[in-house]
Amino acid sequence: MPEPLFRDRVSILEYFHSHGILISPKALNMILERSMGNLIPRLVSEQIAASGYVDEKTVRMLLRGEKKTEKMNFEVYLPDIKVNSSVEDFRKMFVSRYEKLRKIIALSGSMRGSMDIRTAKKTYGEVKIIGMVSSVDVTRNGHKRIVLEDMEDSIQAILMKDKGLSGELILQDEVIGIVGSVSRGPGEPVIFPNEIVRPDIPYRTIDETSKDPVFVASLSDIHVGSKTFRKDDFRRMINWIKSSDGEAEKLKYLILSGDVVDGIGVYPGQEDDLELVNPMEQYARLGEYLREIPEDITTFIMPGNHDVVRLAEPQPYFNGKLKEIFPENAIMLPNPYNLRLEGRNVLLYHGMSLNDMIELVPGANYSSIGKAIEEILRRRHLAPKYGGKTPLMPSANDYHVIEEVPDIFITGHIHSHYLGNYRGVRYVNSSTWQSQTEYQKMMNFSPNPSIMTMFDLHSRTTIIKNFES
Repeated sequence: MPEPLFRDRVSILEYFHSHGILISPKALNMILERSMGNLIPRLVSEQIAASGYVDEKTVRMLLRGEKKTEKMNFEVYLPDIKVNSSVEDFRKMFVSRYEKLRKIIALSGSMRGSMDIRTAKKTYGEVKIIGMVSSVDVTRNGHKRIVLEDMEDSIQAILMKDKGLSGELILQDEVIGIVGSVSRGPGEPVIFPNEIVRPDIPYRTIDETSKDPVFVASLSDIHVGSKTFRKDDFRRMINWIKSSDGEAEKLKYLILSGDVVDGIGVYPGQEDDLELVNPMEQYARLGEYLREIPEDITTFIMPGNHDVVRLAEPQPYFNGKLKEIFPENAIMLPNPYNLRLEGRNVLLYHGMSLNDMIELVPGANYSSIGKAIEEILRRRHLAPKYGGKTPLMPSANDYHVIEEVPDIFITGHIHSHYLGNYRGVRYVNSSTWQSQTEYQKMMNFSPNPSIMTMFDLHSRTTIIKNFES
């Protein structure tokens, strides 16, 4: 007997009727809109042994089941983050930063043939050196003066106003290259730069492929447990993910980039702002939401400064009893983390250093965070200035260096939503799911809540979904 053809509403209804099965109008419309005729025999065979009735939920579950057979294409390697607090560990961390960034800068066309500082001091003519900035100040004449050091020596550099370099934003502890001339006098040699070279992101285009869309969605700063957690918006977002919406059906990965709960003891008097005081109850409530997400979607969860891990970065991933709260399709990640999805490099960072960068970068603010994010990418370091508002734990490996150029860069923390593109790197400061707090009112800052950002991993397509009620 030949396979039945389901080309229209009548043929579908007749087929179901001949097998003694009723179908709801919404389910019928879904089959027609999605061209799901090939699934009808399965719907019939499963419903004969079940209720004898096909509704929208039944069709959606079957469609999700079809998607579940697709192979997940991601790579996760969880590093053993060992940190200490001795002077030697601090030295190792800065050496790690310097060596990683020095190698990147040395590959730049204008820095080929660079030399160490000790050799440069003895060289005539143009020199090229790479070092870490140990101090920055301004001379009485308005020139910028920095001290640059490498593993063996240091040198003073004067950025002259008339060369347009004195306005260059130089941060203490960043690694830069200098092309310039050395001047010798009665004292120590001084270099006068003609060019400042940073590790930076090389220009590139976003590859377009003919593959079907595969979306990764970004959420941050959910703050479950707070009285200001926007539970209705979050419920609306969860329901949309479970729906038969065409964009929702192409969602394969979901990222929660820190502050997933509100925690306790993060600031004085926080208990008065909490609906759930026990952090474990907060995580359990989040787990209830995440268990509703279809199993064919992989959820990645990383901590932030409100979560129950150490405050200092790098932060370890949730483990033990905390991990057991979440469903099997949830994977715990440290902060920061470099994630491979569908062959793309997705860099995740909760974003505590953005508080420092807002103060350091001219024109950057909480509403227009793009400038701060792009300065981070230019320096290829997630926390380029040591100290400030960003607590860092020393480690033999500096986990904040951006060694591999990301295709997508995801941050959060400041409760703003900002979408941008820097030299082919798509980036987002992900939205919060918390209403304006008392602290934000004092700062005169209004957050952009309840926004999901979706990136297609196979094209340039980016979608913004706003669930604000």
